[in-house]
Amino acid sequence: MQRSRELVQFGGFSDTEYLRRTLAKEFQQMEISFREAFEMPFITVSRKILCEDFMPLCPLPSLSKAPSSMRIPTSVSYYEDSSKASLSHYTCQKQYIDYVSLQVPNESFSDIANCVCIVRGFMYDSHRLKNGYSSLEAVLLYIPADYQCVDLSLYKDSQIVMLLNRATKRSESAVGGCMMIMHASDLPYVSISRSACTDNWTLQELKDSVAHLNIGDEKARTIPHSVTAPLAVSASRGVACVFAARKRALVYILEEDEDEVSDAE
Repeated sequence: MQRSRELVQFGGFSDTEYLRRTLAKEFQQMEISFREAFEMPFITVSRKILCEDFMPLCPLPSLSKAPSSMRIPTSVSYYEDSSKASLSHYTCQKQYIDYVSLQVPNESFSDIANCVCIVRGFMYDSHRLKNGYSSLEAVLLYIPADYQCVDLSLYKDSQIVMLLNRATKRSESAVGGCMMIMHASDLPYVSISRSACTDNWTLQELKDSVAHLNIGDEKARTIPHSVTAPLAVSASRGVACVFAARKRALVYILEEDEDEVSDAE
């Protein structure tokens, strides 16, 4: 209220009650917008999005069986392909390779659970396709049973950042979190076929070649709180923001090995 009176002295609104009601309404609207944004972080509507290809990866749970809070962590990015095979025979210019990572819902397959799928090569070169060569590859990454994937994000230089919650055998509730960084380009990819038939789910081709994630072999950071989505990663700044329990915001410097963290209540 004191600030409202100070604003009047500088030639602001003379009706301080109106000003207070207006500000309260604006803050309420901003809170509603933030809540909707956090509930739907991956919805994008644009006329510039063109679907030139279709590929069924896995079935999704029906809306009647899926919980209202269900969300599938997904991230899409592309990087410059440094391999010699990416050089164009005509322009000698570098090509780019795309990565799509997503958590496979446990309800999709009875024999595939707690897995993350990474697919690369959706954007294929037309000259390669005409020569009968397909660059589409994928890998299924099994997460240890005592961990659960909360969110993931592709980072720079073909790296992927994964946010995990850890639960004990005595309790299903999370007792702590973990954020790890791994090179997606080093994973054992398997070539998969392109098919638009909805009766043939592509990820079923990979169930016999699942790669197991060993958290001890990767760059991992222990978080002393249970974590929630979304995971915010900035490649230009080299930082990641993690939301944890008790309304904490944890900011990590991804380029450093130390567990330096800034907590914000």
